[in-house]
Amino acid sequence: MKFVYQRVLLVLVASVVLAGCASNKSLILVKNYAQQSQEVEEALLKEYEKTQEARIDAMLAQASREGISSNNLVVQRINNQGQVALLQNLLSFSQSVYILSSDNYDDELNSYSEQLNSSLSSISELSSNQASENSKIELVSTAINALARARTERARYQNLKEILIGSHDLIQSSFQSLSNELESWEMISKVSMEKELRTRLYLLNNPDRCELNNIARCATLSHSLEERIEAYRKAYTLKSKISALSVKFENLRSSLKAVQNLNSVLVKSLSQDGEFSKESLTSAFEITKAQLKKLKEFQNTL
Repeated sequence: MKFVYQRVLLVLVASVVLAGCASNKSLILVKNYAQQSQEVEEALLKEYEKTQEARIDAMLAQASREGISSNNLVVQRINNQGQVALLQNLLSFSQSVYILSSDNYDDELNSYSEQLNSSLSSISELSSNQASENSKIELVSTAINALARARTERARYQNLKEILIGSHDLIQSSFQSLSNELESWEMISKVSMEKELRTRLYLLNNPDRCELNNIARCATLSHSLEERIEAYRKAYTLKSKISALSVKFENLRSSLKAVQNLNSVLVKSLSQDGEFSKESLTSAFEITKAQLKKLKEFQNTL
């Protein structure tokens, strides 16, 4: 009888150890996913900022050419508040998941749980299919509240698992919405940069334009040889950036698609306990990792 009790005890201990190993491995996968999502989202935010800057630079170059008054110097920024808000909340969501799946989560468990809940609620409000997601978000909020009280690794994993599975459709639709808008961002960047390039070259190639056109506010621009070389250098750099736009945005699209696929594969794996080492998940991580590396290397050449 004593031997039987010992065997039962060993089985129970082994079960607890295996459960702990499974949850630890799962948390690492969740953490890696959150990190890669964060990198893609940060890259998109930077591109939004660069597109805004390109539009502003084009309008300022045009103002220099036309010599407009201060009253008419109005720079119209791109109305992208909704997209930026969605992306910022996705980034906040990824950052929270990253921290909550890390080893050093204890001290900030409550604050990051609140941030997770807040960002997910905002994403839901910004989503086009908000009504159909309300019930799921309520369930996810319940899991987030439980996460704030989690004191074991296994409990923390179970709560994060419910959060990622429950938010899957909303996160997917948000990624897709951002992906659908990338073509417009590429076009705005290209049009703005080409406009600035044309204006720069016109000013360089028409130094006597004020005398010919007799424009009251026309400013005469005189350059030394070195200044003209530097001006042409800037024009050449701008032209190179225009040529690289299509490749840059294709990398952004591929990175976004990779992390979107990774989200689906991860959620599918989380729904099937014990299958975290399967080939599809490993492959998805490697594809996203390679795409992010490619994106960074290309951006460093610009």
